Amino acid sequence: MDHACRRSGNASLFPTADPWYLGANIAGKPRVFMPYLGGVGPYRQKCDEVAAKGYEGFTFAA
Repeated sequence: MDHACRRSGNASLFPTADPWYLGANIAGKPRVFMPYLGGVGPYRQKCDEVAAKGYEGFTFAA
């Protein structure tokens, strides 16, 4: 999902701004665009795919 977030964010004006949610308020912090702009349908489909694969790529800890 990370690459999809970056791709959709880079196609917008978001990268030209300095908002806190991109990390601009912390010196030296890498700016990372995390909101997904592709719509709820594709987002839900991807969530279902990840769940069906047993959350492959995720590490859960207690």
